[in-house]
Amino acid sequence: MADETETTTTTATEDSTAVETTVLDLRPPVESLKRELYRLGLEYVNRTDDHEIWQDYTRGVRADFDGAGEQVTLTDVKTGIGKTLTLAELKLVTRIDTMTAAD
Repeated sequence: MADETETTTTTATEDSTAVETTVLDLRPPVESLKRELYRLGLEYVNRTDDHEIWQDYTRGVRADFDGAGEQVTLTDVKTGIGKTLTLAELKLVTRIDTMTAAD
């Protein structure tokens, strides 16, 4: 589950009554697989009982990781070739080339 951050602000309205507003931050933690997958262009697709799936349809890459979020397996959807990376390794990736897209 993503860390959720709430920021509460109190402001005065025209009639001098205090109104409380809240900003709910649903972004994944900075130091997380989800944040790195988003940075690389992947988006959330589905969650099963034991893992989560993210995909970049334009590049033809799929990411699978378990609830612990310690490792992610990136797979070329056309060839089935994949590689499992830790968060530290994923942070070093600048682009993912596949049979669908290679810059």
